[in-house]
Amino acid sequence: MPPVVRLLALGAAIALLGAAGVFAYAGVLRYRGRAIPRATVRLAAGLLGMGHGFGFLFLPELTSVAPFLVVPVVTTYGLVRRGHGVAAGILLIGLGLTGAVWWGFYLLQDAIDPVISYEPILWLWWAPEVVLIVAGALLLARGDRSVPATPLFEKAAAHTRDPASIGSAILRATMIGPIPIQVLVGVGAAMLVISFGLPPAVQAGLPWPIGLVAGSVVFAVIGVELGYVAIPRRVRRAWEGYAVVGNPETKRWISSTGTRVPASLPTLRRWLEQNPERPETRWARAQVLLITGDLTESRAVVERMPITTDWDRFEQHTLRVYLDWVEGADPDLEALRAHAETVGAPGSAERLAARGKATIAVARDMAAARGDWMAPLIALRDEAGPVADRLLRGDLRRGTYRWFLLFGLIACGFVLLTSGLITG
Repeated sequence: MPPVVRLLALGAAIALLGAAGVFAYAGVLRYRGRAIPRATVRLAAGLLGMGHGFGFLFLPELTSVAPFLVVPVVTTYGLVRRGHGVAAGILLIGLGLTGAVWWGFYLLQDAIDPVISYEPILWLWWAPEVVLIVAGALLLARGDRSVPATPLFEKAAAHTRDPASIGSAILRATMIGPIPIQVLVGVGAAMLVISFGLPPAVQAGLPWPIGLVAGSVVFAVIGVELGYVAIPRRVRRAWEGYAVVGNPETKRWISSTGTRVPASLPTLRRWLEQNPERPETRWARAQVLLITGDLTESRAVVERMPITTDWDRFEQHTLRVYLDWVEGADPDLEALRAHAETVGAPGSAERLAARGKATIAVARDMAAARGDWMAPLIALRDEAGPVADRLLRGDLRRGTYRWFLLFGLIACGFVLLTSGLITG
């Protein structure tokens, strides 16, 4: 490698390390519950672009330059979606600058020195970088835009308020750019361990198929367990309070309906099609109809719920309040909390469940108004005690381990392939 290229490679490495440092700083801010300044976002974007721009020196070898483009492309898309036009522009300019200067130098030589005659294809190698710089300049000129926060579920026309405002608030409180902090920390740490630990293990004699499987397990364990710890402490405590209600509700859903809880709009709509209305599952059907936007039918289902116990009456009250609130009304949440105190005996599981549902309604209203939605959930978590941590940890493990095992398998396969350690 020529000295100039080595120098550029060193500069790219320093830029990427700088970007990693800025990401770490952003993670600390997010963990402490503080907002990430736009200047920090722009600095990280610029360093990321400059670090990956080194790949354009290998433009004739598309297999070499492609890996340098994946992260910038995804990041630019995420920044533009979230209204960070200036940061996206800085990233694109940083991405194209190194290659534009490099290939532009040879084009300038070709133009002013009659002795030198390079191939015309140099223009094609230089043009993509110039396009990136122009696109970046246009984004800079366009500036930042105010973009509504992405809700957990797409808002239906009938929704005046976000029915999943607590879930959306958890997303807002944990995101660093387009990625939740727990995923960023978990995947980042797992990738470092795999990248530096797996190749030496295989070189030392571990058969690569065993290394592939073992590495995937290690990746998943590190990613999930460290990711859980990385959730901002106050957000995690509020999430634990939410799990005090959500975990038993999930178990009840599975027991009553015989199905898993649908987690996206397509699966919610499919669930409605595949599960006819039954008296014992009307409470579940009403919630699905509410989230998908069919508020009229949801209200009709609520009114058809069989009412035989104090709990049934309270649950019907809860769903009526939920429907009124989603439609834009301001229902009496204090009356709902007072009703919760009449369900079951003091200190009973039934009383705690009713109090939890009322607390969720209060927190949901505060989250929609951008108030301190965490406070009531943290109080519920403290009332429930240490079980709240176990409930949330178990819920997240069930939901994420299978995905991290898959990601780990892909990551380990990539590391072994690029290291030349997969043999026939």
